[in-house]
Amino acid sequence: MSGSTSALTGARLGAIKDLVVPLAQEVGRWARGRQLDHHAGRADFGVSTKTSPGDVVTLVDVEAQSRLASALRAAHPGFGLLGEEGLSDLGAHAPVWVIDPIDGTHNFVRDYPGFCVSVGLVVEGASVLGVIYDSASDSVYWAYAGGGAWRGDERLRVSQDRPLSHALLSTNFTEPMRDDARLARFFAGVSGASAGVRASGSAARDLCFVADGRLDLFWQFGLAPWDVAAGAVIVREAGAAFEFWTGGADWLRAKRLHVAAGTPRVLAEARGVARELGIVEGSAAG
Repeated sequence: MSGSTSALTGARLGAIKDLVVPLAQEVGRWARGRQLDHHAGRADFGVSTKTSPGDVVTLVDVEAQSRLASALRAAHPGFGLLGEEGLSDLGAHAPVWVIDPIDGTHNFVRDYPGFCVSVGLVVEGASVLGVIYDSASDSVYWAYAGGGAWRGDERLRVSQDRPLSHALLSTNFTEPMRDDARLARFFAGVSGASAGVRASGSAARDLCFVADGRLDLFWQFGLAPWDVAAGAVIVREAGAAFEFWTGGADWLRAKRLHVAAGTPRVLAEARGVARELGIVEGSAAG
């Protein structure tokens, strides 16, 4: 199979989706079972920290990534692979699978509702397919370029375009928020002007919530490519917008991405605040 963009359109992307949707669901349900066993005292999933007390990893993260990568590599051996748990095989020009085996690992460890399994496919820097399993609802969100956005067999279309004053927002708190005063000022200004703010602990889940209209705006500072590769195309195919505010020029190799997603009106208001604070680089196109 060719790695060119033209070979990954229409029916071909649909066929790839048919592989990835049940795979993400299978791995997600397996991980949920391991979580239940751990919290019932029947198993230990081996928690350790990476860069900070809030940046945790478990044996389930590692095994989930291995299961996903093995299946995807077997189906499409010419594609690259990038995953949170030390997987980096981008290839030269091939499409790249971008995997977050457990997005929201801290939620997973604490049995707080809402971790996700996220698989994105990126071609020449563009997310063309995304599949996200949401453990809290046992739902699979998916989209591919030109094929629309879906939750299971329900089509997602964003119809509301509220102003910031009526908008429900979501973000998650990461290390850059502590290091850069501008980011804290952005949070204070935008959240204070909104109707409410939530923090779910999973960027993938929040992007799905933008796509299905539960949230009007999601932003987060300091993300990695695997946090957004799947959600970006789901948001766009639902009729909302996804933007890289930093790191977009070579986002698959970036270490800290500032991103935002939302409906046009509220995203424009938030972007304006971010520009005034000098947070946005370039055109903010995603």
